[in-house]
Amino acid sequence: MEDILNNSLLLGSIILLASVLISKSSNKFGLPILILFLGIGMLAGSEGLGGINYENYELTHSASLIAICLIIFSGGLLTKKDEMAPVLKSGVSLASLGIVITTMAVGAFCYFVLKTPVFESLLIGSILSSTDAAAVFTALRDKNAQVSKNVKSLLELESGSNDPMAYLLVTIFLGLHQAKLSLDSEVALMVILNPLIGLILGYVLYRAFKFVNDKIELDFQGLYPALMFGFVFLTYSVTTRLEGNGFLAVYLFAIQVGNSKIVHKSALVTFFDGVSWLAQIGLFILLGLLVFPSRLMEVAPIGMLLALFLVLIARPLSVFISLAFSKLNTKSKLFVSWAGLKGATPIVFAAFVSTEIGTNANLIFDMVFFSVLISALLQGTTLKPVAKKLGLLFESVYDPDFPVDLETIEKTRNGIKELRVHEGDYAVGSRIVDIRLPKGALILFIKRGGGFVIPNGSTTFEVNDKVLLVTPQKDEIQHAENCFKGIYKDDTPEEVHSPNPTESAI
Repeated sequence: MEDILNNSLLLGSIILLASVLISKSSNKFGLPILILFLGIGMLAGSEGLGGINYENYELTHSASLIAICLIIFSGGLLTKKDEMAPVLKSGVSLASLGIVITTMAVGAFCYFVLKTPVFESLLIGSILSSTDAAAVFTALRDKNAQVSKNVKSLLELESGSNDPMAYLLVTIFLGLHQAKLSLDSEVALMVILNPLIGLILGYVLYRAFKFVNDKIELDFQGLYPALMFGFVFLTYSVTTRLEGNGFLAVYLFAIQVGNSKIVHKSALVTFFDGVSWLAQIGLFILLGLLVFPSRLMEVAPIGMLLALFLVLIARPLSVFISLAFSKLNTKSKLFVSWAGLKGATPIVFAAFVSTEIGTNANLIFDMVFFSVLISALLQGTTLKPVAKKLGLLFESVYDPDFPVDLETIEKTRNGIKELRVHEGDYAVGSRIVDIRLPKGALILFIKRGGGFVIPNGSTTFEVNDKVLLVTPQKDEIQHAENCFKGIYKDDTPEEVHSPNPTESAI
């Protein structure tokens, strides 16, 4: 028994290390990380070099639900409400109407061209309808180049929030395919209540987490991630038990946490980013183990037709209809169409279908897997060139977080604030000693050009500097912030400060 365990750990560690090291070169060769991890899983599988005989769809589905929860949660933590607000209507439209249009379009193609039964066709359409959060997040979060902010925010919002609608449609069409459901009021009620329960419970459990996290004083810092772990899976399981959408609840929970003042938030975000990567690696490798290359070759002709229809017709159709009333221009819509990357989520849904209808679903699983591979290879490898061709790719400056836990300091008597120096501020061109900060106030860091400036009294402020300001007392923070505008407590209403202290002295 011990030898089996040691051998399993040895093989698992080699696969994990190979995945991490190979991912370093993914950008160099233009391959999506998804393909690399799936490839490693296939190599380790029963028809690969590893010879691991694995075909447990039920275990894969269960493990996949855990991984997807963590991936969605990590993506939600990094979603900024202020960036999401301008594209909220478009994102909701893509994540709901877009999913329905893609499902119907792919379903019609399967029914009329591939001659599959009607509910099986719609089931395939719903499985392939969602874009993959992990694939999109990793493709768009490049430190060196970014697409325009609104397009990036829209794609991240869509990919993070469209899994719930897709999962709902998979459940409905699977029930219709198995004759467990009928097209009546039950389905209509499910469509309404499922997301509504998810939204309500996601917010309620976020409030419960925030109360517990901020009030409880744990003896060990390492227990705070465990506390959040518990709430994440409590959110999913309770929501699912009450017939709600667990994925949607987890995503809303994560967005609320990521945009609120939470004690130890910076440490928690870093921790869950690492956990999310581990979940992605494990998920993609596990899905790769399920694949039999010989079966993929058998479905290659129809799989290629399905993949090309999905990428070139179904996805653009859903995007242009869903965004018909948005302010995005045609180039942006074309890029959104091309950036509808498929990834682990459709494969997980296909594995779920396999647990329900057994070996009869092998054809569906293989067609879905082949389509995902084509999507990842065709779209994933050309995403940046297409963005550049459309004039949507810009060089980005890495914007690191301040190396301070702001939420923890806010629990003390000290005041702390992160602020930006804007054009026209009194501080622009002024030294720190010239802006007359209140006694005891300190500027810990200045973030400029993707790096940190460690300031002293003679450091001069520039436009767009991000400043981390600390005061001895909380009630002094507003006074200190006003100093950047040239506004002081002893000013008379008529007094106006020159934006340049040197000119004032002359």
